[in-house]
Amino acid sequence: MPAEDLPIELEHAIGLSALRGGLHYHPNGREYLYAAGASIVVCDFEDPHAQAFLRGHDDSITCVAMSAKGALVASGQRGENADAIVWDYERKSLLFRLSEHDHAVSALAFSHDELLLCTVGNVDDGKLLVWDMANGCIVTMVSAEPSPTVCVAWGGFVKDVKRRDTQDYLFCTAGGKKLSLWSLNPYSGELSSERVSTDGRGCTVREMTWVEFSEDRETIYCGTTSGDFTLVNVRKRSASGTTVFASRSGVESLLAKPDGGLVTGGGDGTVTAFDAKLHDVAQVQLPGAVVALSFSPDRGELIAGVASGAIYRLRGDLGKALLVCENHARPVVAVAYSADSSDKFATASLDDTLRIWDANDYKASAHVHVRDAGEPTCVVYTLDFLISGWSDGKIRAHESDTSTPLWLIDHAHRGGVSALVLANNQRFIMTGGGEGDVRVWELRSRELVSHLKEHRSMVTGLALYEDDLHALSCSRDRSFLCWELRNEKRMTSHTQRMGGINSIALSKDQTNVFTVGQEKRLTRWDLRDQNFLEAVDLSDDQSDEASCVAVSNSGLVVATGGTKKLLKLYETAPGHKLLASVVGHSGAIRDLKFSPDDKQLVTVGEDGVIFVWNLYVD
Repeated sequence: MPAEDLPIELEHAIGLSALRGGLHYHPNGREYLYAAGASIVVCDFEDPHAQAFLRGHDDSITCVAMSAKGALVASGQRGENADAIVWDYERKSLLFRLSEHDHAVSALAFSHDELLLCTVGNVDDGKLLVWDMANGCIVTMVSAEPSPTVCVAWGGFVKDVKRRDTQDYLFCTAGGKKLSLWSLNPYSGELSSERVSTDGRGCTVREMTWVEFSEDRETIYCGTTSGDFTLVNVRKRSASGTTVFASRSGVESLLAKPDGGLVTGGGDGTVTAFDAKLHDVAQVQLPGAVVALSFSPDRGELIAGVASGAIYRLRGDLGKALLVCENHARPVVAVAYSADSSDKFATASLDDTLRIWDANDYKASAHVHVRDAGEPTCVVYTLDFLISGWSDGKIRAHESDTSTPLWLIDHAHRGGVSALVLANNQRFIMTGGGEGDVRVWELRSRELVSHLKEHRSMVTGLALYEDDLHALSCSRDRSFLCWELRNEKRMTSHTQRMGGINSIALSKDQTNVFTVGQEKRLTRWDLRDQNFLEAVDLSDDQSDEASCVAVSNSGLVVATGGTKKLLKLYETAPGHKLLASVVGHSGAIRDLKFSPDDKQLVTVGEDGVIFVWNLYVD
């Protein structure tokens, strides 16, 4: 389906792939960009809604580079199609797709004049290529040595004995304990390499994490896993013997300054500035390993990306860190809207946090971090409170505004809480567990008022009717059941032919039930009929197992997401016409929800990214 015909568009991405060097301050001084799953996100410092997306990958992006003037952006990915893509930044369009690597692209970098791009594959790929940015053609290609290459940097032109520039380009690659300098003739494609000695006097060889040429290109700074950096003399092709401590937990990122100094980002969360004499002159502590640093055009400030998912803006003197945005650091497993508002939604992540997001600026208005509690599995949200289920079998409630703990139900389910739904009258909650039990809890007293035990395997989804008297539960035992809660009685039982059911949704008219699961189909049921009414294959090759399903509040659209990373929209009308199939996530989609006004749809996934989609369905 042509993109212009899709009734859906990506409005906003919340998520940061914590890649070394994966965050860049654009030379225009207004924008910055980073990888989020399978997309490159371009953001405006002043307008949180002004996001643009570079979308062409079908798996997780592994590395990102930007050319010196910001005209070009390059990104590489892992997976079956381990392509590198070159983007025209101004047009936000794909310029070249470079499809020579297999398995994964581990590093890439543009030459200083933006004319060449070097891409390096991972150990399984074993290729190093240089590409011509005028036409996207290969200039040269060699097989890399078996040791891993984790970074590449260009150093201008090779100099002759009088230190004058020649026509040959110079770049270096590093990984493990190996550092190599490469000389490239761009006209003939002739490429030669020289192993650089890093065992100079007083220098202990460590595994390298990052390389950066000094501004005068006479020195290479090499960050290491042991938390120091080593200086390599380009002219002598050997270590200078100078090793400087920078971090207690490895140097994850490094920037050279015009005055001969540098800035390092440490695995211990420190950002440290060094002067030309390599004395540390300033330091700031951030909450997580600093995996990316990038200077503003005037070098007056820099941005830092941390592994915990946040981006900070720092002045050059490192006096204060300003939080630009925060994100989940691990897979996001659940999302929920309040029935009263389309302006906020809540998410739960395997980083043991719950967050409430404000759709007006996409910042987290509340942040709950629960330690030593297993992992969150499900969440419901109202403007007053958050209720979440956890793998340790507990149900926890927090205030929505202050994140203050309200109450706890201990030992709610022996096998962990696997599903959760709040009554429309907000007087009780219904939970499902890993052992197959369905339980009803009075909200005010937190007392167990009903225990429904008929499922033989994990309860994967729950749905309540508007009257709060009838409910649906689905399970990995292939069945879904309809309950009459007042009398604790099972009304109906439906079983699909094979495989467990992963998720269930009830239509707005409360007559149709939709299920998805290991049968890899979207199935529509009527409780008055023992057999399903209609089933639609989610993919031609039966490879897409949906993990979540939701019906719009209008009742016109049903959405699914699953292992193929595709968000699919179908008409709920008979025939279930496919309205849209779009990719944004680079990992399986774990949950999705329509906003109460049906203007937006939120998806969350294994890649740790939250996508907010605008809907245009009448």
